[in-house]
Amino acid sequence: MKFEIKVTIIGLFFSLICMGMFTYVSSFGQKTYYVYQVGIYKEEKNKNSKLNELKEDGYKGYSYKKDGQFYVLSMITENHDEIQKHSQKVKGIIKEYVVSQNMSTTQLLDELARGQSDD
Repeated sequence: MKFEIKVTIIGLFFSLICMGMFTYVSSFGQKTYYVYQVGIYKEEKNKNSKLNELKEDGYKGYSYKKDGQFYVLSMITENHDEIQKHSQKVKGIIKEYVVSQNMSTTQLLDELARGQSDD
């Protein structure tokens, strides 16, 4: 086999190894939050009403304010199966947020309120 072909093959092999390492190693410091959004309200009383409804149905309920509107969430979890089961019981939409490994749900809500995560 010619020297140039060997160098090309080794170069391609090394590139694939580097791509794989950078792709997978960088994801070790991250996690995914699955958020279930059940409403957006202009008035705080409507937000509170929805949160009370969620509480009566046995859900914790979360909210944050962004751009003058109140966003209401019925669930925040790292478990994809859990959010899928939840979506069969409650009407809303699933959103995904990839965040740093040490981010809490409170920090996520703060970021969402500041518009630092895609909404």
